[in-house]
Amino acid sequence: MRKLLIILMVILFLSGCYINITKTDKDSSESIIPPVSKTKENFSEKKTNKINISELPKSKEETATIEGVDYKVSYTLFDCSKLSPGFITYIPENMETSINNFGDGSTTVRIETSKIINGQFLHDYDYIEITFLPRNVDKSYAIEKVKGLANKYKLKEEQKIFNWAIFQRNGVYGVIVLGEHEGRYFYIIIHPTLEASDMFNPIAKNVIKEFIWVDTGTRL
Repeated sequence: MRKLLIILMVILFLSGCYINITKTDKDSSESIIPPVSKTKENFSEKKTNKINISELPKSKEETATIEGVDYKVSYTLFDCSKLSPGFITYIPENMETSINNFGDGSTTVRIETSKIINGQFLHDYDYIEITFLPRNVDKSYAIEKVKGLANKYKLKEEQKIFNWAIFQRNGVYGVIVLGEHEGRYFYIIIHPTLEASDMFNPIAKNVIKEFIWVDTGTRL
């Protein structure tokens, strides 16, 4: 009964995407953390092979495994190449995006699902937030900034999730991770609601996996 309920929630959550459901024997994960680090990466290959951004397709299909079931989800190219540093990734077609520049020189990119209750949009639902800190901040400031946010969101566990991370914390309410690219520090927050974590975490995993820096043509 629980699996049937999860499947029905998934169908509602991914409304607007083309989904093909295929049963599998894979074990489901009960962790709220997206299992990004479970696949070993060849870092020497990642650093030397430059990806040609212009040759990337405008859309693609990826598989998300939820409760032992594989879902083929249509993703669309999300182009943030005009930012500094610029990047691209793929996101599900039904997700909303926004970019905000702040007076201190920081920039936040938000990728989210929106929930409508009584005609009002609730934006603090399931989201990925990518924030570039001001260029003049150093590593110690960046770490303290992310530590403060980790405490705010009650992310106290130190499980290693992303191999490229300078600092990371996780917990029931998601994960926060600090990174650096060409001298600029950034952090990523993955925040699922408890009832949607089984659905949102595999999607967040794919969004981060598809992340490519425009200037170097390399992944995270």
